[in-house]
Amino acid sequence: PLPDFKYQDFLGWHNQGDGRWFLGISIQNGRVKDDGAFQLRSALREIVKTFQLPMLLTPHQNVLIYDVAAADRAKIDAILKRCGVRPVTAIDPLERLSMACPALPTCGLAITESERALPGIVDRLRSLMNRLGLPADESFVVRMTGCPNGCARPYLAELAFVGSAPNAYQVWLGGSPDQIRLAQPFVEKLPDPQLEEFLEPILVYFKRSRLDDESFGDFCHRLGFDTLRHFIQVYKPSTSEETPPESADAPKGRKGRSSANS
Repeated sequence: PLPDFKYQDFLGWHNQGDGRWFLGISIQNGRVKDDGAFQLRSALREIVKTFQLPMLLTPHQNVLIYDVAAADRAKIDAILKRCGVRPVTAIDPLERLSMACPALPTCGLAITESERALPGIVDRLRSLMNRLGLPADESFVVRMTGCPNGCARPYLAELAFVGSAPNAYQVWLGGSPDQIRLAQPFVEKLPDPQLEEFLEPILVYFKRSRLDDESFGDFCHRLGFDTLRHFIQVYKPSTSEETPPESADAPKGRKGRSSANS
């Protein structure tokens, strides 16, 4: 029997099992660059040149440096620290689980921004979650693409933004944290400035009615879109502790494509 699939990004130090180590380095949206005090490109160049180490690019847009001798770990950590590359413990969990396609200005198919927009979206999400009293380490899989081609795999995310017009996105909800269940389209066109207004009632409902250790994507999938839409309609921003409609009173949200298209 196959083991249960589990999403792993392999960031940080890991034992290879042959006496050597590998290091996973987070690269936000896959862009290797030097930018002010953040000198990722220079750090990787120095590590490869100094230690003659191979690298792998991962499907999560990160880098693995492998075949590292145990004696060289501290030296590599020192290079990364000097170049302003954050250790995995300093990365916001939302950022760690987020990913965007290049979009504008690189891709000719892009309708709107993605790579350049997602860092700001992640910051806005965290600020909103903090304001609503969600745990500081709360996280879920966030993806963004500049068009429906889905190069950053938004259709497997717990929360995804798919470019549908300039500065507007189709919103997908309900993927699983392990990315083995498809999300469903919830909103066809959300203007970027309305992000907080749109997500606030859903996150309040999530905070109040989630099951123990239930992820955001599993919560949206379990309740269904009809129930989520009903709560959005009755939610009053001035009372963030609005009592959500429980299963006995709220319309039953059907899981699956029929619910998403209702």
